[in-house]
Amino acid sequence: MIGFFGGSFDPIHFGHLKNAQQLKSELDLSELFFMPCRAPVHKDALTFSTEERLKMLQLALQDFPDLALDLREINRTSDSYSIDSLKEIVLEFPQETICLIIGMDSFNQLSSWKDAEIFHQYCHLVVLARPGEESGHNYAHFTLAKNAENLISQKTGLIYFAKPRLFDISSSDIRGILFNASQEGKIYAQQSLDGLIPKRIINYLQTL
Repeated sequence: MIGFFGGSFDPIHFGHLKNAQQLKSELDLSELFFMPCRAPVHKDALTFSTEERLKMLQLALQDFPDLALDLREINRTSDSYSIDSLKEIVLEFPQETICLIIGMDSFNQLSSWKDAEIFHQYCHLVVLARPGEESGHNYAHFTLAKNAENLISQKTGLIYFAKPRLFDISSSDIRGILFNASQEGKIYAQQSLDGLIPKRIINYLQTL
C-alpha cells in the first residue's frame, strides 16, 4: 500500500511530519507522499504562496527522508480536485492499494467535494484527527475499517480513523505566532517555534 497525504500545508509542521511517520508505520505503507494543493477549493486564501509552501516542504523533508513529495496538484494551473488526482494515481500505480490521507476537518466537508460519491471506487480513506475532533457518521459510501489490517483485505472502499494523535499542532496556531496584523503581514518578532516546525523552516521564514 502507498499513501497520499493531501492538504495545503500552510505551513508544513511537525504535526504533519511526525504523524505521517507514525501513520506510515501503523499502516505498513511502502511509501507516503505529501501531496500539496495549489488552490484549495474549500478553504480561504492561503497565507503562503505556492512557491513558499513548496520550499518549506522540500526543506522539511530533508530531515524526514522516509517521506516523499508528490507535485501533481501543486503543478496544476487550475483548482485542485482530489478526485482528479486519484484517477491519475490509480493509472500510475495499477498494482498498488491507494490510501488517501486527510485531516478530520477535511473529512467533515467531504460530501461537498467534487464527485465525493465515487471516491470509494479509487482508494481507501484514512482520516487523521487532533484531540477533541469528532467525525460525522456519513462515511460517503466508504465502509468503516475496524483496524489497519482490514485495509489490505480489499483494494478500495474502506475508511480508517488513524491512531496517531500525539502531535496536536495546527497550521493556524503557527500562523498566529508568525504573523501579527499590526505588523502589516510581516513575520512577527520571533517567538519559540522550536518543537513546532523544523529549524530549516524557521531559518527560511526569517528571510521572507
